[in-house]
Amino acid sequence: MTRRFYTYGNTTVRSAIRFPGGLKVLLNKGFSGDLDGKQQETKYSLALDKAGIIKKSATSEDQSSVARKWRSAFDKSGFITPKFHANKVNTSILQQVIDKYPALGLALRPYQITPQGRRLAQASTTYEMQDTMLRALLAIQIDSDSTAGKFKPFVFALQVMAKLREKKQKRGVNEKELVLIGNVTDHSQASDVADEIIAYRAERDKIIGKQNKSKFDSKYLSPLAKACGVKYESLATYTNPNFNYMLTTGLFSRQGKRLIFNEEQMEVIETILRTEPQFILDDVEYYYQLWNGYPLPTDNADVLIRSIKRLAFKLDRSYIEQELPTDVPDLKLFLIQLQTEDGAIHEHSYAREQSADGNIEEILQYLHFINGDHGKGETFESARGNAKFDMPTYFEWASWRAFLAIDGLVNAPDKARGFNVDQDLYPIGNAPGGRPDIVLEYKEFILVVEVTLTETSRQEAAEAEPVRRHVAEIQAKHPEKPVYGLFLAKTIDNNTAEMFRVGLWYDKDDPYFVNIVPMTLTQFIHIMQDFQEIRFDNTKVERLVEKCLIPRNATVGLWKHEIAHIVDTYQYN
Repeated sequence: MTRRFYTYGNTTVRSAIRFPGGLKVLLNKGFSGDLDGKQQETKYSLALDKAGIIKKSATSEDQSSVARKWRSAFDKSGFITPKFHANKVNTSILQQVIDKYPALGLALRPYQITPQGRRLAQASTTYEMQDTMLRALLAIQIDSDSTAGKFKPFVFALQVMAKLREKKQKRGVNEKELVLIGNVTDHSQASDVADEIIAYRAERDKIIGKQNKSKFDSKYLSPLAKACGVKYESLATYTNPNFNYMLTTGLFSRQGKRLIFNEEQMEVIETILRTEPQFILDDVEYYYQLWNGYPLPTDNADVLIRSIKRLAFKLDRSYIEQELPTDVPDLKLFLIQLQTEDGAIHEHSYAREQSADGNIEEILQYLHFINGDHGKGETFESARGNAKFDMPTYFEWASWRAFLAIDGLVNAPDKARGFNVDQDLYPIGNAPGGRPDIVLEYKEFILVVEVTLTETSRQEAAEAEPVRRHVAEIQAKHPEKPVYGLFLAKTIDNNTAEMFRVGLWYDKDDPYFVNIVPMTLTQFIHIMQDFQEIRFDNTKVERLVEKCLIPRNATVGLWKHEIAHIVDTYQYN
């Protein structure tokens, strides 16, 4: 059997949680069906950068290559149509799908957004995003030299994990073990792969020390990489995207650096395992399912009703079937409402836990990694593994967690964040444009926190206007309380600081004087290290911000210097 690694998406776009933002740019900025050619590709890349979806490389002359990578990821996942080529004998697949399924609303142009892509771009809840990503991954099938001739990578991963569960393995799978899953393209080998993972674990568990374990991994997996025609060092290029894409479906929870089945989704998982893989051998039908949305177990009323009853029992209530809706769309809405309620309860508990010693240390390690600091230990390595491919999102998330730890919030923790989180409270995409990253309402004041990894003069262009606007909008809604802004970045550009120093925002002819403190991530880390030692409350945060605003009448250079001095010497007692 020929060996090769497969990925669910694109190896260069590793974080599928940024897909909704990328698709929104494609849909709302006129790139749907108009993303062919270097000029349009460059424009799309710049639009992604402006929206904060990517960080444009300052050194790369060819910005169009970034757009091609995103386009490829969307195409592979069924969120946009690919570029088909017709010949004299055959009509292109796109034309055949259009002819058979005109309700899809597609035209004879490549790279136009599909119903699946539109659904993901317009998803407003975590559950909608998970539903769409699960449909995408379940639909994807590739050619195989197995007897079936086709293979579904995502279904195979589920099959192997189910076999591990049957064999009493309590550990989930990590990225190294996904290598053993990700080079097989024959569904009949699921049990054999599970046995190979168990054998690998048994040998590795005998090794003592991190370095020795790394040497063992290299020795064990290098022959496999060579057989697949890649270098051992490249394995992460294949397995990390798969790990991240799988998380977006809602079928999995995190177990440290491992993936385990989400116990609340076991009925869905078991139904998939009973009914899949179902291969679609007709290309027209395959692309229709890929673009329109592959059927899920949750499209069935009985499955939805059982899920509703199970979650209702967890929430200490019950429903008889006569009390429930009868149509599948209404049942889905009912389930989402229960999931949202359950999620809010879980999130309140999570917020209370952030002040624990271990959580504060974890928050600091995430901030250290994002700041480019060297770290050590398992907590730092875990932070690095999670955040390295999506640092803007994790910057927002770690900052939100930091303020949850300080506590005293009047608003609910889910209302304090502008980004979505999954069932494990890890981030799913950064805050969309048009709303603040974090809004913290306390009894005596409101703090609007905006974070960015943008640096140099681009920072002023990208951040100064929306940050002032967000603070002014919150101020207009809450005239009864002082409203402050806190702007966090690795470095603060002088032009950005100048806009905050002046502090004016005009709503038509009405001026708003906004109070925004620019602060480096290093300074914020110092504050959280102080909090680790002295558990101060939010009133001390307000006083610190006020003290930083006092010297704003000086020049920008002096103001930034004074902020650094105040943060360094502030007394919380």
